[in-house]
Amino acid sequence: PDKIRALIREDIVALREKFGDARRSTIVHEASGDFSEEDLISQDNVLISYSAASYIKRMNPDAFRAQNRGGRGIKGMTTRSEDEVADLLFARTLDHILFFTNKGRVYSSRVYELPEGGRTARGMHIANVLNLLPDETATTMLVVPDFEMAEYITLLTRFGRIKRMELNVFANIRSVGLIAMSLDEGDSLDWARLTNGSEDFIVVTRRGRALRFSEANVRPMGRTAAGVNAIRLQPSGDEVVGFDVVKPGAELLVVHEHGYGKRTPLEEYTAHSRYTQGNWATDHTRLDEVGPIVSARVVEPDDQITVMTANGIVLRTKVDGIRVAGRITRGVRVVNLMDGDNVVAVAVLTHADLNRGVDEGGETGVDVATNGDANGGAHAESTAEVDAAVGEDAEAPDDMPATEEPSA
Repeated sequence: PDKIRALIREDIVALREKFGDARRSTIVHEASGDFSEEDLISQDNVLISYSAASYIKRMNPDAFRAQNRGGRGIKGMTTRSEDEVADLLFARTLDHILFFTNKGRVYSSRVYELPEGGRTARGMHIANVLNLLPDETATTMLVVPDFEMAEYITLLTRFGRIKRMELNVFANIRSVGLIAMSLDEGDSLDWARLTNGSEDFIVVTRRGRALRFSEANVRPMGRTAAGVNAIRLQPSGDEVVGFDVVKPGAELLVVHEHGYGKRTPLEEYTAHSRYTQGNWATDHTRLDEVGPIVSARVVEPDDQITVMTANGIVLRTKVDGIRVAGRITRGVRVVNLMDGDNVVAVAVLTHADLNRGVDEGGETGVDVATNGDANGGAHAESTAEVDAAVGEDAEAPDDMPATEEPSA
C-alpha cells in the first residue's frame, strides 16, 4: 500500500506541475438574478385536446396541416366507442391555463405541465393532472397568457346562466382549486372568456337562436354567486352551444352536427336586452337535414379553424374558404363526414395567434396549404390515417330566408 500511495502522489504532483495554473473562473454561492423553472422551457405553440372521457394532451399544431373546405381531414386521436373530443385550444407552453369543472370550481396549471402526446395518442386522464374532487371533471378550459391582459373573466353555463368576475381573482389558485360559480342541478360551466367591461356578447343555442347583448348588462359578482340569465332558451331540450365576444368587423361562424357551416357578418345580429331570444342564426326549418348547431364562434377571414369529429377525425382549414351567407341559411359543407360520424368540436386559431410566435422571435407552428394544394401536404403517414382528399362541395345554400320570428 505504501508503494501504491507513493506512485499516486508522484502522479498527482506531476499533474500539478503541468496543469497547476491559477483558476480562471469564480465560484459563487448564489446565482445572480432570478432563476425559475420557466427559464428552461421553450416557448412553443401547442394544440391542447381534451376528450369527453376526460383525457388531455398537448401536441404540435403542425400535426394538422390546413386543407381546403370540404376535406375529410386526418386521424386526430385514438378514441374508444364511448369517448369523443370535447374541447380544442391553441396555446403556448408558458401560458397559464384555467380548468373549470362540473362542480363550478376552477383549477390552474401551466401549459408545459400538461402531458405531451402525438396526434393519435389518447393522452392522460385529467385526474392525474389536477387535484380534482370525487365525481369532478373539467368542462372547459381558458388560456391566459398574462393575468394583466384583461380586467374581467366572464363565465357562461349550458343552461344560459352568465357571470362576470375580476380576472385577478384567479391569478394565484392553490392546487385544491377555488369556487368559481354556484351551479343549478344538472347545469354545467362550459364557457369562459376574457373581457374588458365594455364588450358585446353573442350567445348561440343548439336550436338556432342567437342573442347579442352588452357586457354592461351583467354586473361583476363574487366567486360564489350563481350569475344571471343570459338568454331565454326554447323548450324541448334547447341549450347553449356557443358563447363569444363580439369583435368589430368580424363574423359569426356557425357549424352544424352534420358538417354544414357558414359565416355571417355580426352586423346582421342586432343587439337586444339580456334574457331574450334574439335572432335566428340558421334556417331552423332544415335542422333535421343539417343537424343542430354544435359550435358558434366569432372569427375573422385570416383565422383558421380546426374541426374535430366524434370518430377523432381532424380537419384544419382557413376561415376565408367558408362561404359568407345570411343568418337564416344552412351554409355549405365544411367537412365531409363518414357514415355515422358527427362534428363535436371546433377550435379557432386567430390571425393574432398565427403571428404570435413570429412577433416573439419564434416559429408560428403553422403550415397553411395554398389554394392549389387541397391536401396541404397531409399525405398518409400510417394506415390509421384517413385519406385527406378533398370531397365535393355541397350544393349551393338556399338563400331564401325563412320567416323571422319577433324577438322575445
